[in-house]
Amino acid sequence: MENLFDVDRVSPYDDYIETPGDLNSYGPSKLARKLKTIATVLKSVGEGKGPDVVILNELELDHTAESTVTDISEFLKKYSETTYEKMLSSELNDELRGLPAEIWLLKALEDEGLKGYTIVVGETPAAGDKHQDAITNGLLTRFPIVSKKTWETASARGILETKLQVGDATFTVMGNHWKSGAGNPVMENKRLGNAKTVRDRLDQILQEDPKSDVILGGDFNTQYNQGQRYSYMTKTAIQDVLGSQGDATMFQGEGKPDLYNLWFDVSPEQRFSDEYNGEWGTLIQMLVTRGLADGKGVDYVPGSFRQLRVPGVNSRDPLGLPWRWTNYGPGWGASDHFPVLATFRVGGEASSSGEALPKTSLPQKEAVKVGFDQIDRSKLRSASVLKDASSEELAKAMGEYFMVEGTLSKIRPLEIDVDGKPYSLHSYDKNLKDAIRVMAKGSQVKFVGELGLYKGKLQFVIRDPSWIK
Repeated sequence: MENLFDVDRVSPYDDYIETPGDLNSYGPSKLARKLKTIATVLKSVGEGKGPDVVILNELELDHTAESTVTDISEFLKKYSETTYEKMLSSELNDELRGLPAEIWLLKALEDEGLKGYTIVVGETPAAGDKHQDAITNGLLTRFPIVSKKTWETASARGILETKLQVGDATFTVMGNHWKSGAGNPVMENKRLGNAKTVRDRLDQILQEDPKSDVILGGDFNTQYNQGQRYSYMTKTAIQDVLGSQGDATMFQGEGKPDLYNLWFDVSPEQRFSDEYNGEWGTLIQMLVTRGLADGKGVDYVPGSFRQLRVPGVNSRDPLGLPWRWTNYGPGWGASDHFPVLATFRVGGEASSSGEALPKTSLPQKEAVKVGFDQIDRSKLRSASVLKDASSEELAKAMGEYFMVEGTLSKIRPLEIDVDGKPYSLHSYDKNLKDAIRVMAKGSQVKFVGELGLYKGKLQFVIRDPSWIK
């Protein structure tokens, strides 16, 4: 999920502070829409039941401690005759405004038929920076909690370790959200510290029991093939420090390597959870220890790992990219990342053959392209439909690709007039921007553009050179 915040009007992030009179600011109706979307995505798993365990990233840390709910069961019972949607609209009052994001999430899941969850929330670092004290990691579980602890790590959200009981077996889940900036060497140096925090703790667990069942997951803000994709990085957090790799024979060995990254159990062209500059990324990852393939306790089901994509909800046509959330108007979308999903079983049988193991694979050097140059223009809507669109229609259209025809009305900054309506014009590619700027003011132009919002103004973004040909 992308930044699940409450509505107490207290937030370190300006985008999640409600501003009266500003229709594009965050507020109760947008929280309700976010909750509905999260529930819809989760209900796509298990024939509507949802996953039994969910690692959560970007859950707001509560900044109004006086409204903390100490007895969640009693809270859900108290409000069982109403719905989260009513509580965030006609029934909203100051007491409800103060509820933490995780309480709203549990209430929404109960109302949507996703019952039986307990939630664990990561603790606030003792001296956290803006991002560390704004959001945290969390865990939804239907299994009994044996223990929980947050391990502080520099420049990132604390690592949330939760030990769970399923039948007679136990397994440990470590929720991660490392420092951002996958391709930035300076940020990679910070992630080296994040990886060491996890590696040190994992070594402790495996020293006690080398066959411990441990699942590591979350937003690592690094590629599964970090060293190959960014060859200028001499040492990587995920591979060199944590020990992520794709040789499945490690399940039958001892010592290190002792981790397997589940992206290697997927064909290379299907390894993606997010997009940046026209390339697929794998920032959302899941790794497992060898105990999860020994036929005892909990085991990973080979071939079950995948992205959790729900077309029209968190994935949009024509390229199947993540449907990112926008605060525009009534709000719309889901997240800039796809969740990933894996199936585990209890009490399986160990196999002496490789058939019951995940795939062995090498990290790919090249990034997978999302295919901006493959868009069929004949299937795109004309930007002229936006002229009289409602705020909800515009919110739904954020991120959509349009055929844009209009007059270049400004050069610096770039602006285009479409049917009398002005839009900013942008490209992340400097060469593309320069190619547009050589055109004369007043020129008639035609191109493919992605509708977006920048500093409160509608804009079209040109993502690929083929879009202006």
